[in-house]
Amino acid sequence: MPSGGGLSAAASRAWLLAGLAAQLRHGRLLFKFGLGIAALLFLISLGASFLHIGAQYRREGQLLRSGLWMTTQAAFEAARFDAALSRYAAQALPAWQLEQRFEILYSRIKLLGSGDDPNEYTQLERLHGVLPRIAGILRVLDEDLQKLLAGEATALPRLYASYRELEVQLAAALRMLHLDQQEAADHAVTGLRSLHWTFIASAMGLLLSAGLLIALLMVETRRALRLRQQAEAAAARQSEAERTLRILMDSVPAMISTFDRKGRCLFVNEAHASFHGSEEATPQCDETGGAGNVLALVHLVLSSPGPLPFQEDSLCNASGEPRTLLTTAVAVKNDAGEAERVVVISLDITERKQAEDRIRYLAEHDALTDLPNRVLYTTRLRAMLGQAKLGLTGDFALHLIDLDRFKTINDSLGHPVGDKLLVAAAERMRTCLRRGDMAARIGGDEFAVIQRDVWSPEDARRLAGRLVRLLEEPFTIEGSVVRCGASIGTVLGPQQGNSLELLQQRADRALYHAKAEGRGCAVMFDTGMEQAWLEQRLLEAELRLALERGELTLVYQPKFCLRTDRPVGCEALLRWMHPERGPISPARFVPVAEEAGMAALLARYVLRQACAQVLAWQGEGLEVRVAVNLSAALFANDQAPALVEAALRESGMPPHLLEVELTEGVFIRDPAAAREALTRLQQFGVRVALDDFGTGYSSLSYLQHLPFSVLKVDRAFIGALQVEGSSSRLIVETILRLAHGLGAEVVAEGVETPAQLAALHELGCDAAQGFLLGLPMAPAALAEVFRTTGPSGRQVA
Repeated sequence: MPSGGGLSAAASRAWLLAGLAAQLRHGRLLFKFGLGIAALLFLISLGASFLHIGAQYRREGQLLRSGLWMTTQAAFEAARFDAALSRYAAQALPAWQLEQRFEILYSRIKLLGSGDDPNEYTQLERLHGVLPRIAGILRVLDEDLQKLLAGEATALPRLYASYRELEVQLAAALRMLHLDQQEAADHAVTGLRSLHWTFIASAMGLLLSAGLLIALLMVETRRALRLRQQAEAAAARQSEAERTLRILMDSVPAMISTFDRKGRCLFVNEAHASFHGSEEATPQCDETGGAGNVLALVHLVLSSPGPLPFQEDSLCNASGEPRTLLTTAVAVKNDAGEAERVVVISLDITERKQAEDRIRYLAEHDALTDLPNRVLYTTRLRAMLGQAKLGLTGDFALHLIDLDRFKTINDSLGHPVGDKLLVAAAERMRTCLRRGDMAARIGGDEFAVIQRDVWSPEDARRLAGRLVRLLEEPFTIEGSVVRCGASIGTVLGPQQGNSLELLQQRADRALYHAKAEGRGCAVMFDTGMEQAWLEQRLLEAELRLALERGELTLVYQPKFCLRTDRPVGCEALLRWMHPERGPISPARFVPVAEEAGMAALLARYVLRQACAQVLAWQGEGLEVRVAVNLSAALFANDQAPALVEAALRESGMPPHLLEVELTEGVFIRDPAAAREALTRLQQFGVRVALDDFGTGYSSLSYLQHLPFSVLKVDRAFIGALQVEGSSSRLIVETILRLAHGLGAEVVAEGVETPAQLAALHELGCDAAQGFLLGLPMAPAALAEVFRTTGPSGRQVA
């Protein structure tokens, strides 16, 4: 196990040691209390013993001093003094010897007041009266002796008299001391007994103290042993907890390190050691790249009321690889509530940051072209507009780009080719940009370019023109040459729009005008476009109101069989007589309806009117087949079959009297959906006619697989039939053969001259319609045409 210690383990260990210390303190208090009682008993017994020993010592002293008095032979010395005095009186003894004898006598008598304590014998009650008298006699003897020695003969009788009195007092003292000696002997015996019992009591107290001390020692030993066992068990549990905690800390992916108040590293886990390239998780760490930074971090954490908020830091790992760490730090407090350590936790979020950056990049960029998508485009455009309005940057231009014919190429050549075309177009756009400009893909085939630092409208026009020229050049994709082209609408910011929405709206209007002018061009926004847009919105609103009021009507242009010259049907054409503006051409309001999402509403209106009219003609005894044009957009979302079915069901009209005309754009958008829709129409019993054949991207493959009943030759080929050397005759003849080979009828549109009609007769065309044969007319007039037979039937027009 690597060295180091965990924070929680250290706190638990400290708590455990504190509990054990408290128990030890409690045990020590009990031990000290018991020891104090034992010591007190011992001291009491020892003091009592000393008191008894002192008293016995004094008694023995008294006894000793009494025996000493008796052995001094004081009386004998007194007799010898008496003898010496007699010899001196007889002049047989020198004076100094007499004086010596007196001194000896005096010293023997003074023993009565000697001893270790001067008051030792004076405290004897029996000597209280004798000792003072003896002392007085000795003074008198001394005075008389000195007088005698000085030659005063009268002093000798006084000396004898004083001596006799001294003898009497000494005899009395001897009797008293004898009695005192007996009494002292009795007291000594009694004291010895008392001292004996005192010693016994002291010994018992000492034994009791020793026993109590031993008992306390045993109790304390058992307590210490128990506490030691508890400590060892707790240490074992703590060690296990520490191992578990260590394993847990080493298993987490976060880097954990601990510092003291001085910034010294105390602990690191394995994740931290691995990050810094250490073989073991030893306390050698530098979380922020320098000792000064560590100390600053420690001081910051210690001064903070709580954990530091998470922050991202950059640090190189042991391999020198820069990594991103998400770091926080928190102070650890001790039992006193003081912060003493700092724990730093760091999580390596480099992969997560990279993933977030990648996710953010994917969220803001187009996966196909790697250009910024609408999200990032909108953000950049808003920022550019805000900076320009504040004057922080110059003006800018917004170019909206729509790839012409992309839908046709994508549907005809397939989506893989369309995707590669988008990528190639995006690369060409990049080559036109300067540093700071941005190209973005904001839709399927819609792109946008934000051009910075536009100092004049000419700057924007030059870039737009360069983009148009580059995108007009052919693309080589999978070995095929593809021509696409682009239309561009440009708006200048912020002078032509001070809001994001207004800029985009006006760029859209400029793009709309570029498409209306024939595509493949760039148009700069002007205020006239705003007015045109407003007029278009007004026309849209009036068209909705006209549909609700039933102001739109149908007129019918007859079709004639060229073999019998009889009418074989008609085409319903929509007309709008505006109450204020007068007649409005379908070429104007039909595109407005489709752009506004009103194609289905308009188709439903036409189908109901046409079906109702066919039923009305049936009521007059006429059976007239009506052809109705439906928008290609209705076939892309499968609305066309549903609208036709509903109209037939609601009106009860025979399905074979309805013919649905559609253009080649239906098949180019989604051939599979078109095939399914046409199949359903045929299942209803409705005839299907392909209108304007030959003008679009005609493909023989869909003619072979799609169920057409009629092919209508566009008026562009019919108008050139009368021109000698024109290729139109050959084209029309080819269409006739192709259609007849597929079992379909051919109707020529736009027949306006007899020469055209004669040519169609000669080529074997099945039917024709046009101003020569009949103008679009009201239902009553068409009914009259059907009642008229022969060539005159065509003269009605």
